[in-house]
Amino acid sequence: MDPLAHASIGLMAKGVAPKAPLWALVAATQLPDLLSFGFFAVGLEHGAETRLDFEHGLQYVSQPSIPWSHGFFMCVVWSLLVMAIAFYLSRNRRTSIVIGLMVMSHWLLDFIVYLYVPVLFDNSIWTGLGLITSVPGLVIGIALEIALIVGGIAVYWGRRKASAVHAY
Repeated sequence: MDPLAHASIGLMAKGVAPKAPLWALVAATQLPDLLSFGFFAVGLEHGAETRLDFEHGLQYVSQPSIPWSHGFFMCVVWSLLVMAIAFYLSRNRRTSIVIGLMVMSHWLLDFIVYLYVPVLFDNSIWTGLGLITSVPGLVIGIALEIALIVGGIAVYWGRRKASAVHAY
Protein backbone atom coordinates (compact mmCIF):
# COMPACT_ATOMS: atom_id res chain seq x y z
CA MET A 1 0.00 0.00 0.00
CA ASP A 2 1.10 3.53 -0.67
CA PRO A 3 2.96 5.32 2.17
CA LEU A 4 0.31 8.05 2.23
CA ALA A 5 -2.43 5.47 2.79
CA HIS A 6 -0.47 4.02 5.71
CA ALA A 7 0.12 7.52 7.10
CA SER A 8 -3.59 8.27 6.92
CA ILE A 9 -4.18 5.66 9.63
CA GLY A 10 -1.85 7.69 11.86
CA LEU A 11 -3.85 10.83 11.09
CA MET A 12 -7.07 9.04 12.06
CA ALA A 13 -5.53 7.73 15.27
CA LYS A 14 -4.62 11.20 16.54
CA GLY A 15 -8.15 11.61 17.89
CA VAL A 16 -7.89 8.35 19.84
CA ALA A 17 -4.53 9.32 21.36
CA PRO A 18 -4.52 13.13 21.50
CA LYS A 19 -1.36 13.21 23.62
CA ALA A 20 0.59 11.22 21.03
CA PRO A 21 2.76 13.35 18.75
CA LEU A 22 1.41 13.21 15.21
CA TRP A 23 4.89 12.52 13.86
CA ALA A 24 5.15 9.42 16.09
CA LEU A 25 1.80 8.07 14.91
CA VAL A 26 2.69 8.58 11.25
CA ALA A 27 6.25 7.26 11.67
CA ALA A 28 4.95 4.12 13.38
CA THR A 29 2.70 3.40 10.37
CA GLN A 30 5.81 3.59 8.15
CA LEU A 31 8.12 1.50 10.35
CA PRO A 32 7.96 -1.79 8.38
CA ASP A 33 8.83 0.02 5.14
CA LEU A 34 11.62 2.00 6.83
CA LEU A 35 13.05 -1.22 8.25
CA SER A 36 12.84 -2.92 4.87
CA PHE A 37 15.07 -0.23 3.34
CA GLY A 38 17.78 -1.08 5.86
CA PHE A 39 17.26 -4.83 5.52
CA PHE A 40 17.40 -4.55 1.72
CA ALA A 41 20.64 -2.54 2.00
CA VAL A 42 22.38 -5.23 4.07
CA GLY A 43 20.98 -8.11 1.98
CA LEU A 44 18.71 -9.55 4.68
CA GLU A 45 15.60 -9.04 2.53
CA HIS A 46 14.77 -8.58 -1.13
CA GLY A 47 11.72 -7.44 -3.02
CA ALA A 48 9.64 -9.34 -5.53
CA GLU A 49 9.94 -8.99 -9.25
CA THR A 50 6.51 -7.94 -10.48
CA ARG A 51 4.82 -6.79 -13.61
CA LEU A 52 1.69 -4.73 -13.92
CA ASP A 53 -0.76 -4.94 -16.76
CA PHE A 54 -4.36 -3.93 -17.13
CA GLU A 55 -5.51 -7.44 -18.04
CA HIS A 56 -4.32 -9.18 -14.87
CA GLY A 57 -3.36 -6.51 -12.34
CA LEU A 58 -0.11 -6.91 -10.43
CA GLN A 59 1.53 -10.25 -11.20
CA TYR A 60 4.38 -11.70 -9.16
CA VAL A 61 7.26 -13.06 -11.23
CA SER A 62 9.19 -13.93 -8.05
CA GLN A 63 8.29 -14.05 -4.38
CA PRO A 64 9.68 -11.37 -2.06
CA SER A 65 11.68 -12.09 1.06
CA ILE A 66 10.49 -9.56 3.65
CA PRO A 67 9.98 -11.48 6.91
CA TRP A 68 12.11 -9.22 9.13
CA SER A 69 10.27 -6.04 8.22
CA HIS A 70 6.80 -7.18 7.14
CA GLY A 71 6.24 -10.60 8.71
CA PHE A 72 3.30 -10.81 11.10
CA PHE A 73 5.48 -12.17 13.91
CA MET A 74 8.14 -9.49 13.46
CA CYS A 75 5.50 -6.75 13.14
CA VAL A 76 4.20 -7.88 16.52
CA VAL A 77 7.76 -7.68 17.87
CA TRP A 78 8.34 -4.22 16.33
CA SER A 79 4.94 -3.09 17.62
CA LEU A 80 5.73 -4.20 21.18
CA LEU A 81 9.16 -2.58 21.01
CA VAL A 82 7.70 0.70 19.74
CA MET A 83 4.98 0.49 22.39
CA ALA A 84 7.59 0.05 25.13
CA ILE A 85 9.67 2.96 23.86
CA ALA A 86 6.57 5.16 23.59
CA PHE A 87 5.54 4.25 27.12
CA TYR A 88 9.04 4.96 28.44
CA LEU A 89 9.00 8.39 26.80
CA SER A 90 5.38 9.38 27.43
CA ARG A 91 4.39 7.43 30.55
CA ASN A 92 0.95 7.30 28.96
CA ARG A 93 -0.59 3.87 28.40
CA ARG A 94 -3.10 4.97 25.76
CA THR A 95 -0.47 6.84 23.78
CA SER A 96 1.93 3.91 23.81
CA ILE A 97 -0.73 1.34 22.86
CA VAL A 98 -2.02 3.43 19.96
CA ILE A 99 1.49 4.12 18.65
CA GLY A 100 2.26 0.38 18.86
CA LEU A 101 -0.95 -0.48 17.01
CA MET A 102 0.08 1.85 14.20
CA VAL A 103 2.91 -0.58 13.37
CA MET A 104 0.40 -3.42 13.15
CA SER A 105 -1.90 -1.32 10.94
CA HIS A 106 0.84 -1.46 8.30
CA TRP A 107 0.76 -5.26 8.28
CA LEU A 108 -3.04 -5.34 8.08
CA LEU A 109 -3.22 -2.98 5.09
CA ASP A 110 -0.47 -4.89 3.29
CA PHE A 111 -2.33 -8.15 4.04
CA ILE A 112 -5.39 -6.75 2.28
CA VAL A 113 -3.67 -5.60 -0.91
CA TYR A 114 -0.67 -7.90 -1.39
CA LEU A 115 -0.41 -11.62 -1.97
CA TYR A 116 2.89 -12.43 -0.25
CA VAL A 117 2.80 -11.24 3.36
CA PRO A 118 4.82 -13.56 5.60
CA VAL A 119 3.42 -14.90 8.85
CA LEU A 120 6.77 -15.89 10.36
CA PHE A 121 9.83 -16.19 8.17
CA ASP A 122 10.60 -17.23 4.57
CA ASN A 123 9.89 -20.94 5.10
CA SER A 124 6.62 -20.35 6.91
CA ILE A 125 3.13 -19.67 5.64
CA TRP A 126 2.67 -16.64 3.40
CA THR A 127 -0.68 -15.01 3.36
CA GLY A 128 -2.50 -12.05 1.90
CA LEU A 129 -5.74 -11.35 0.12
CA GLY A 130 -3.94 -10.18 -3.01
CA LEU A 131 -6.50 -7.50 -3.81
CA ILE A 132 -4.29 -5.88 -6.44
CA THR A 133 -3.57 -9.12 -8.34
CA SER A 134 -6.67 -8.66 -10.50
CA VAL A 135 -7.85 -5.69 -12.52
CA PRO A 136 -11.05 -5.18 -10.48
CA GLY A 137 -9.01 -5.58 -7.30
CA LEU A 138 -6.43 -3.10 -8.56
CA VAL A 139 -9.18 -0.55 -9.16
CA ILE A 140 -10.67 -1.27 -5.71
CA GLY A 141 -7.19 -1.03 -4.17
CA ILE A 142 -6.58 2.37 -5.75
CA ALA A 143 -10.02 3.55 -4.61
CA LEU A 144 -9.26 2.23 -1.09
CA GLU A 145 -5.97 4.12 -0.98
CA ILE A 146 -7.60 7.36 -2.14
CA ALA A 147 -10.42 6.88 0.39
CA LEU A 148 -7.91 6.29 3.19
CA ILE A 149 -5.88 9.37 2.28
CA VAL A 150 -8.92 11.65 1.93
CA GLY A 151 -10.54 10.08 5.01
CA GLY A 152 -7.39 10.42 7.10
CA ILE A 153 -7.00 14.08 6.23
CA ALA A 154 -10.71 14.76 6.78
CA VAL A 155 -10.78 13.01 10.17
CA TYR A 156 -7.60 14.73 11.32
CA TRP A 157 -8.70 18.22 10.26
CA GLY A 158 -12.21 17.66 11.55
CA ARG A 159 -10.94 16.69 15.01
CA ARG A 160 -8.39 19.48 14.97
CA LYS A 161 -11.06 22.03 14.08
CA ALA A 162 -13.41 20.64 16.75
CA SER A 163 -10.72 20.82 19.43
CA ALA A 164 -9.95 24.43 18.42
CA VAL A 165 -13.64 25.33 18.81
CA HIS A 166 -13.75 23.67 22.25
CA ALA A 167 -10.63 25.56 23.32
CA TYR A 168 -12.53 28.86 23.31
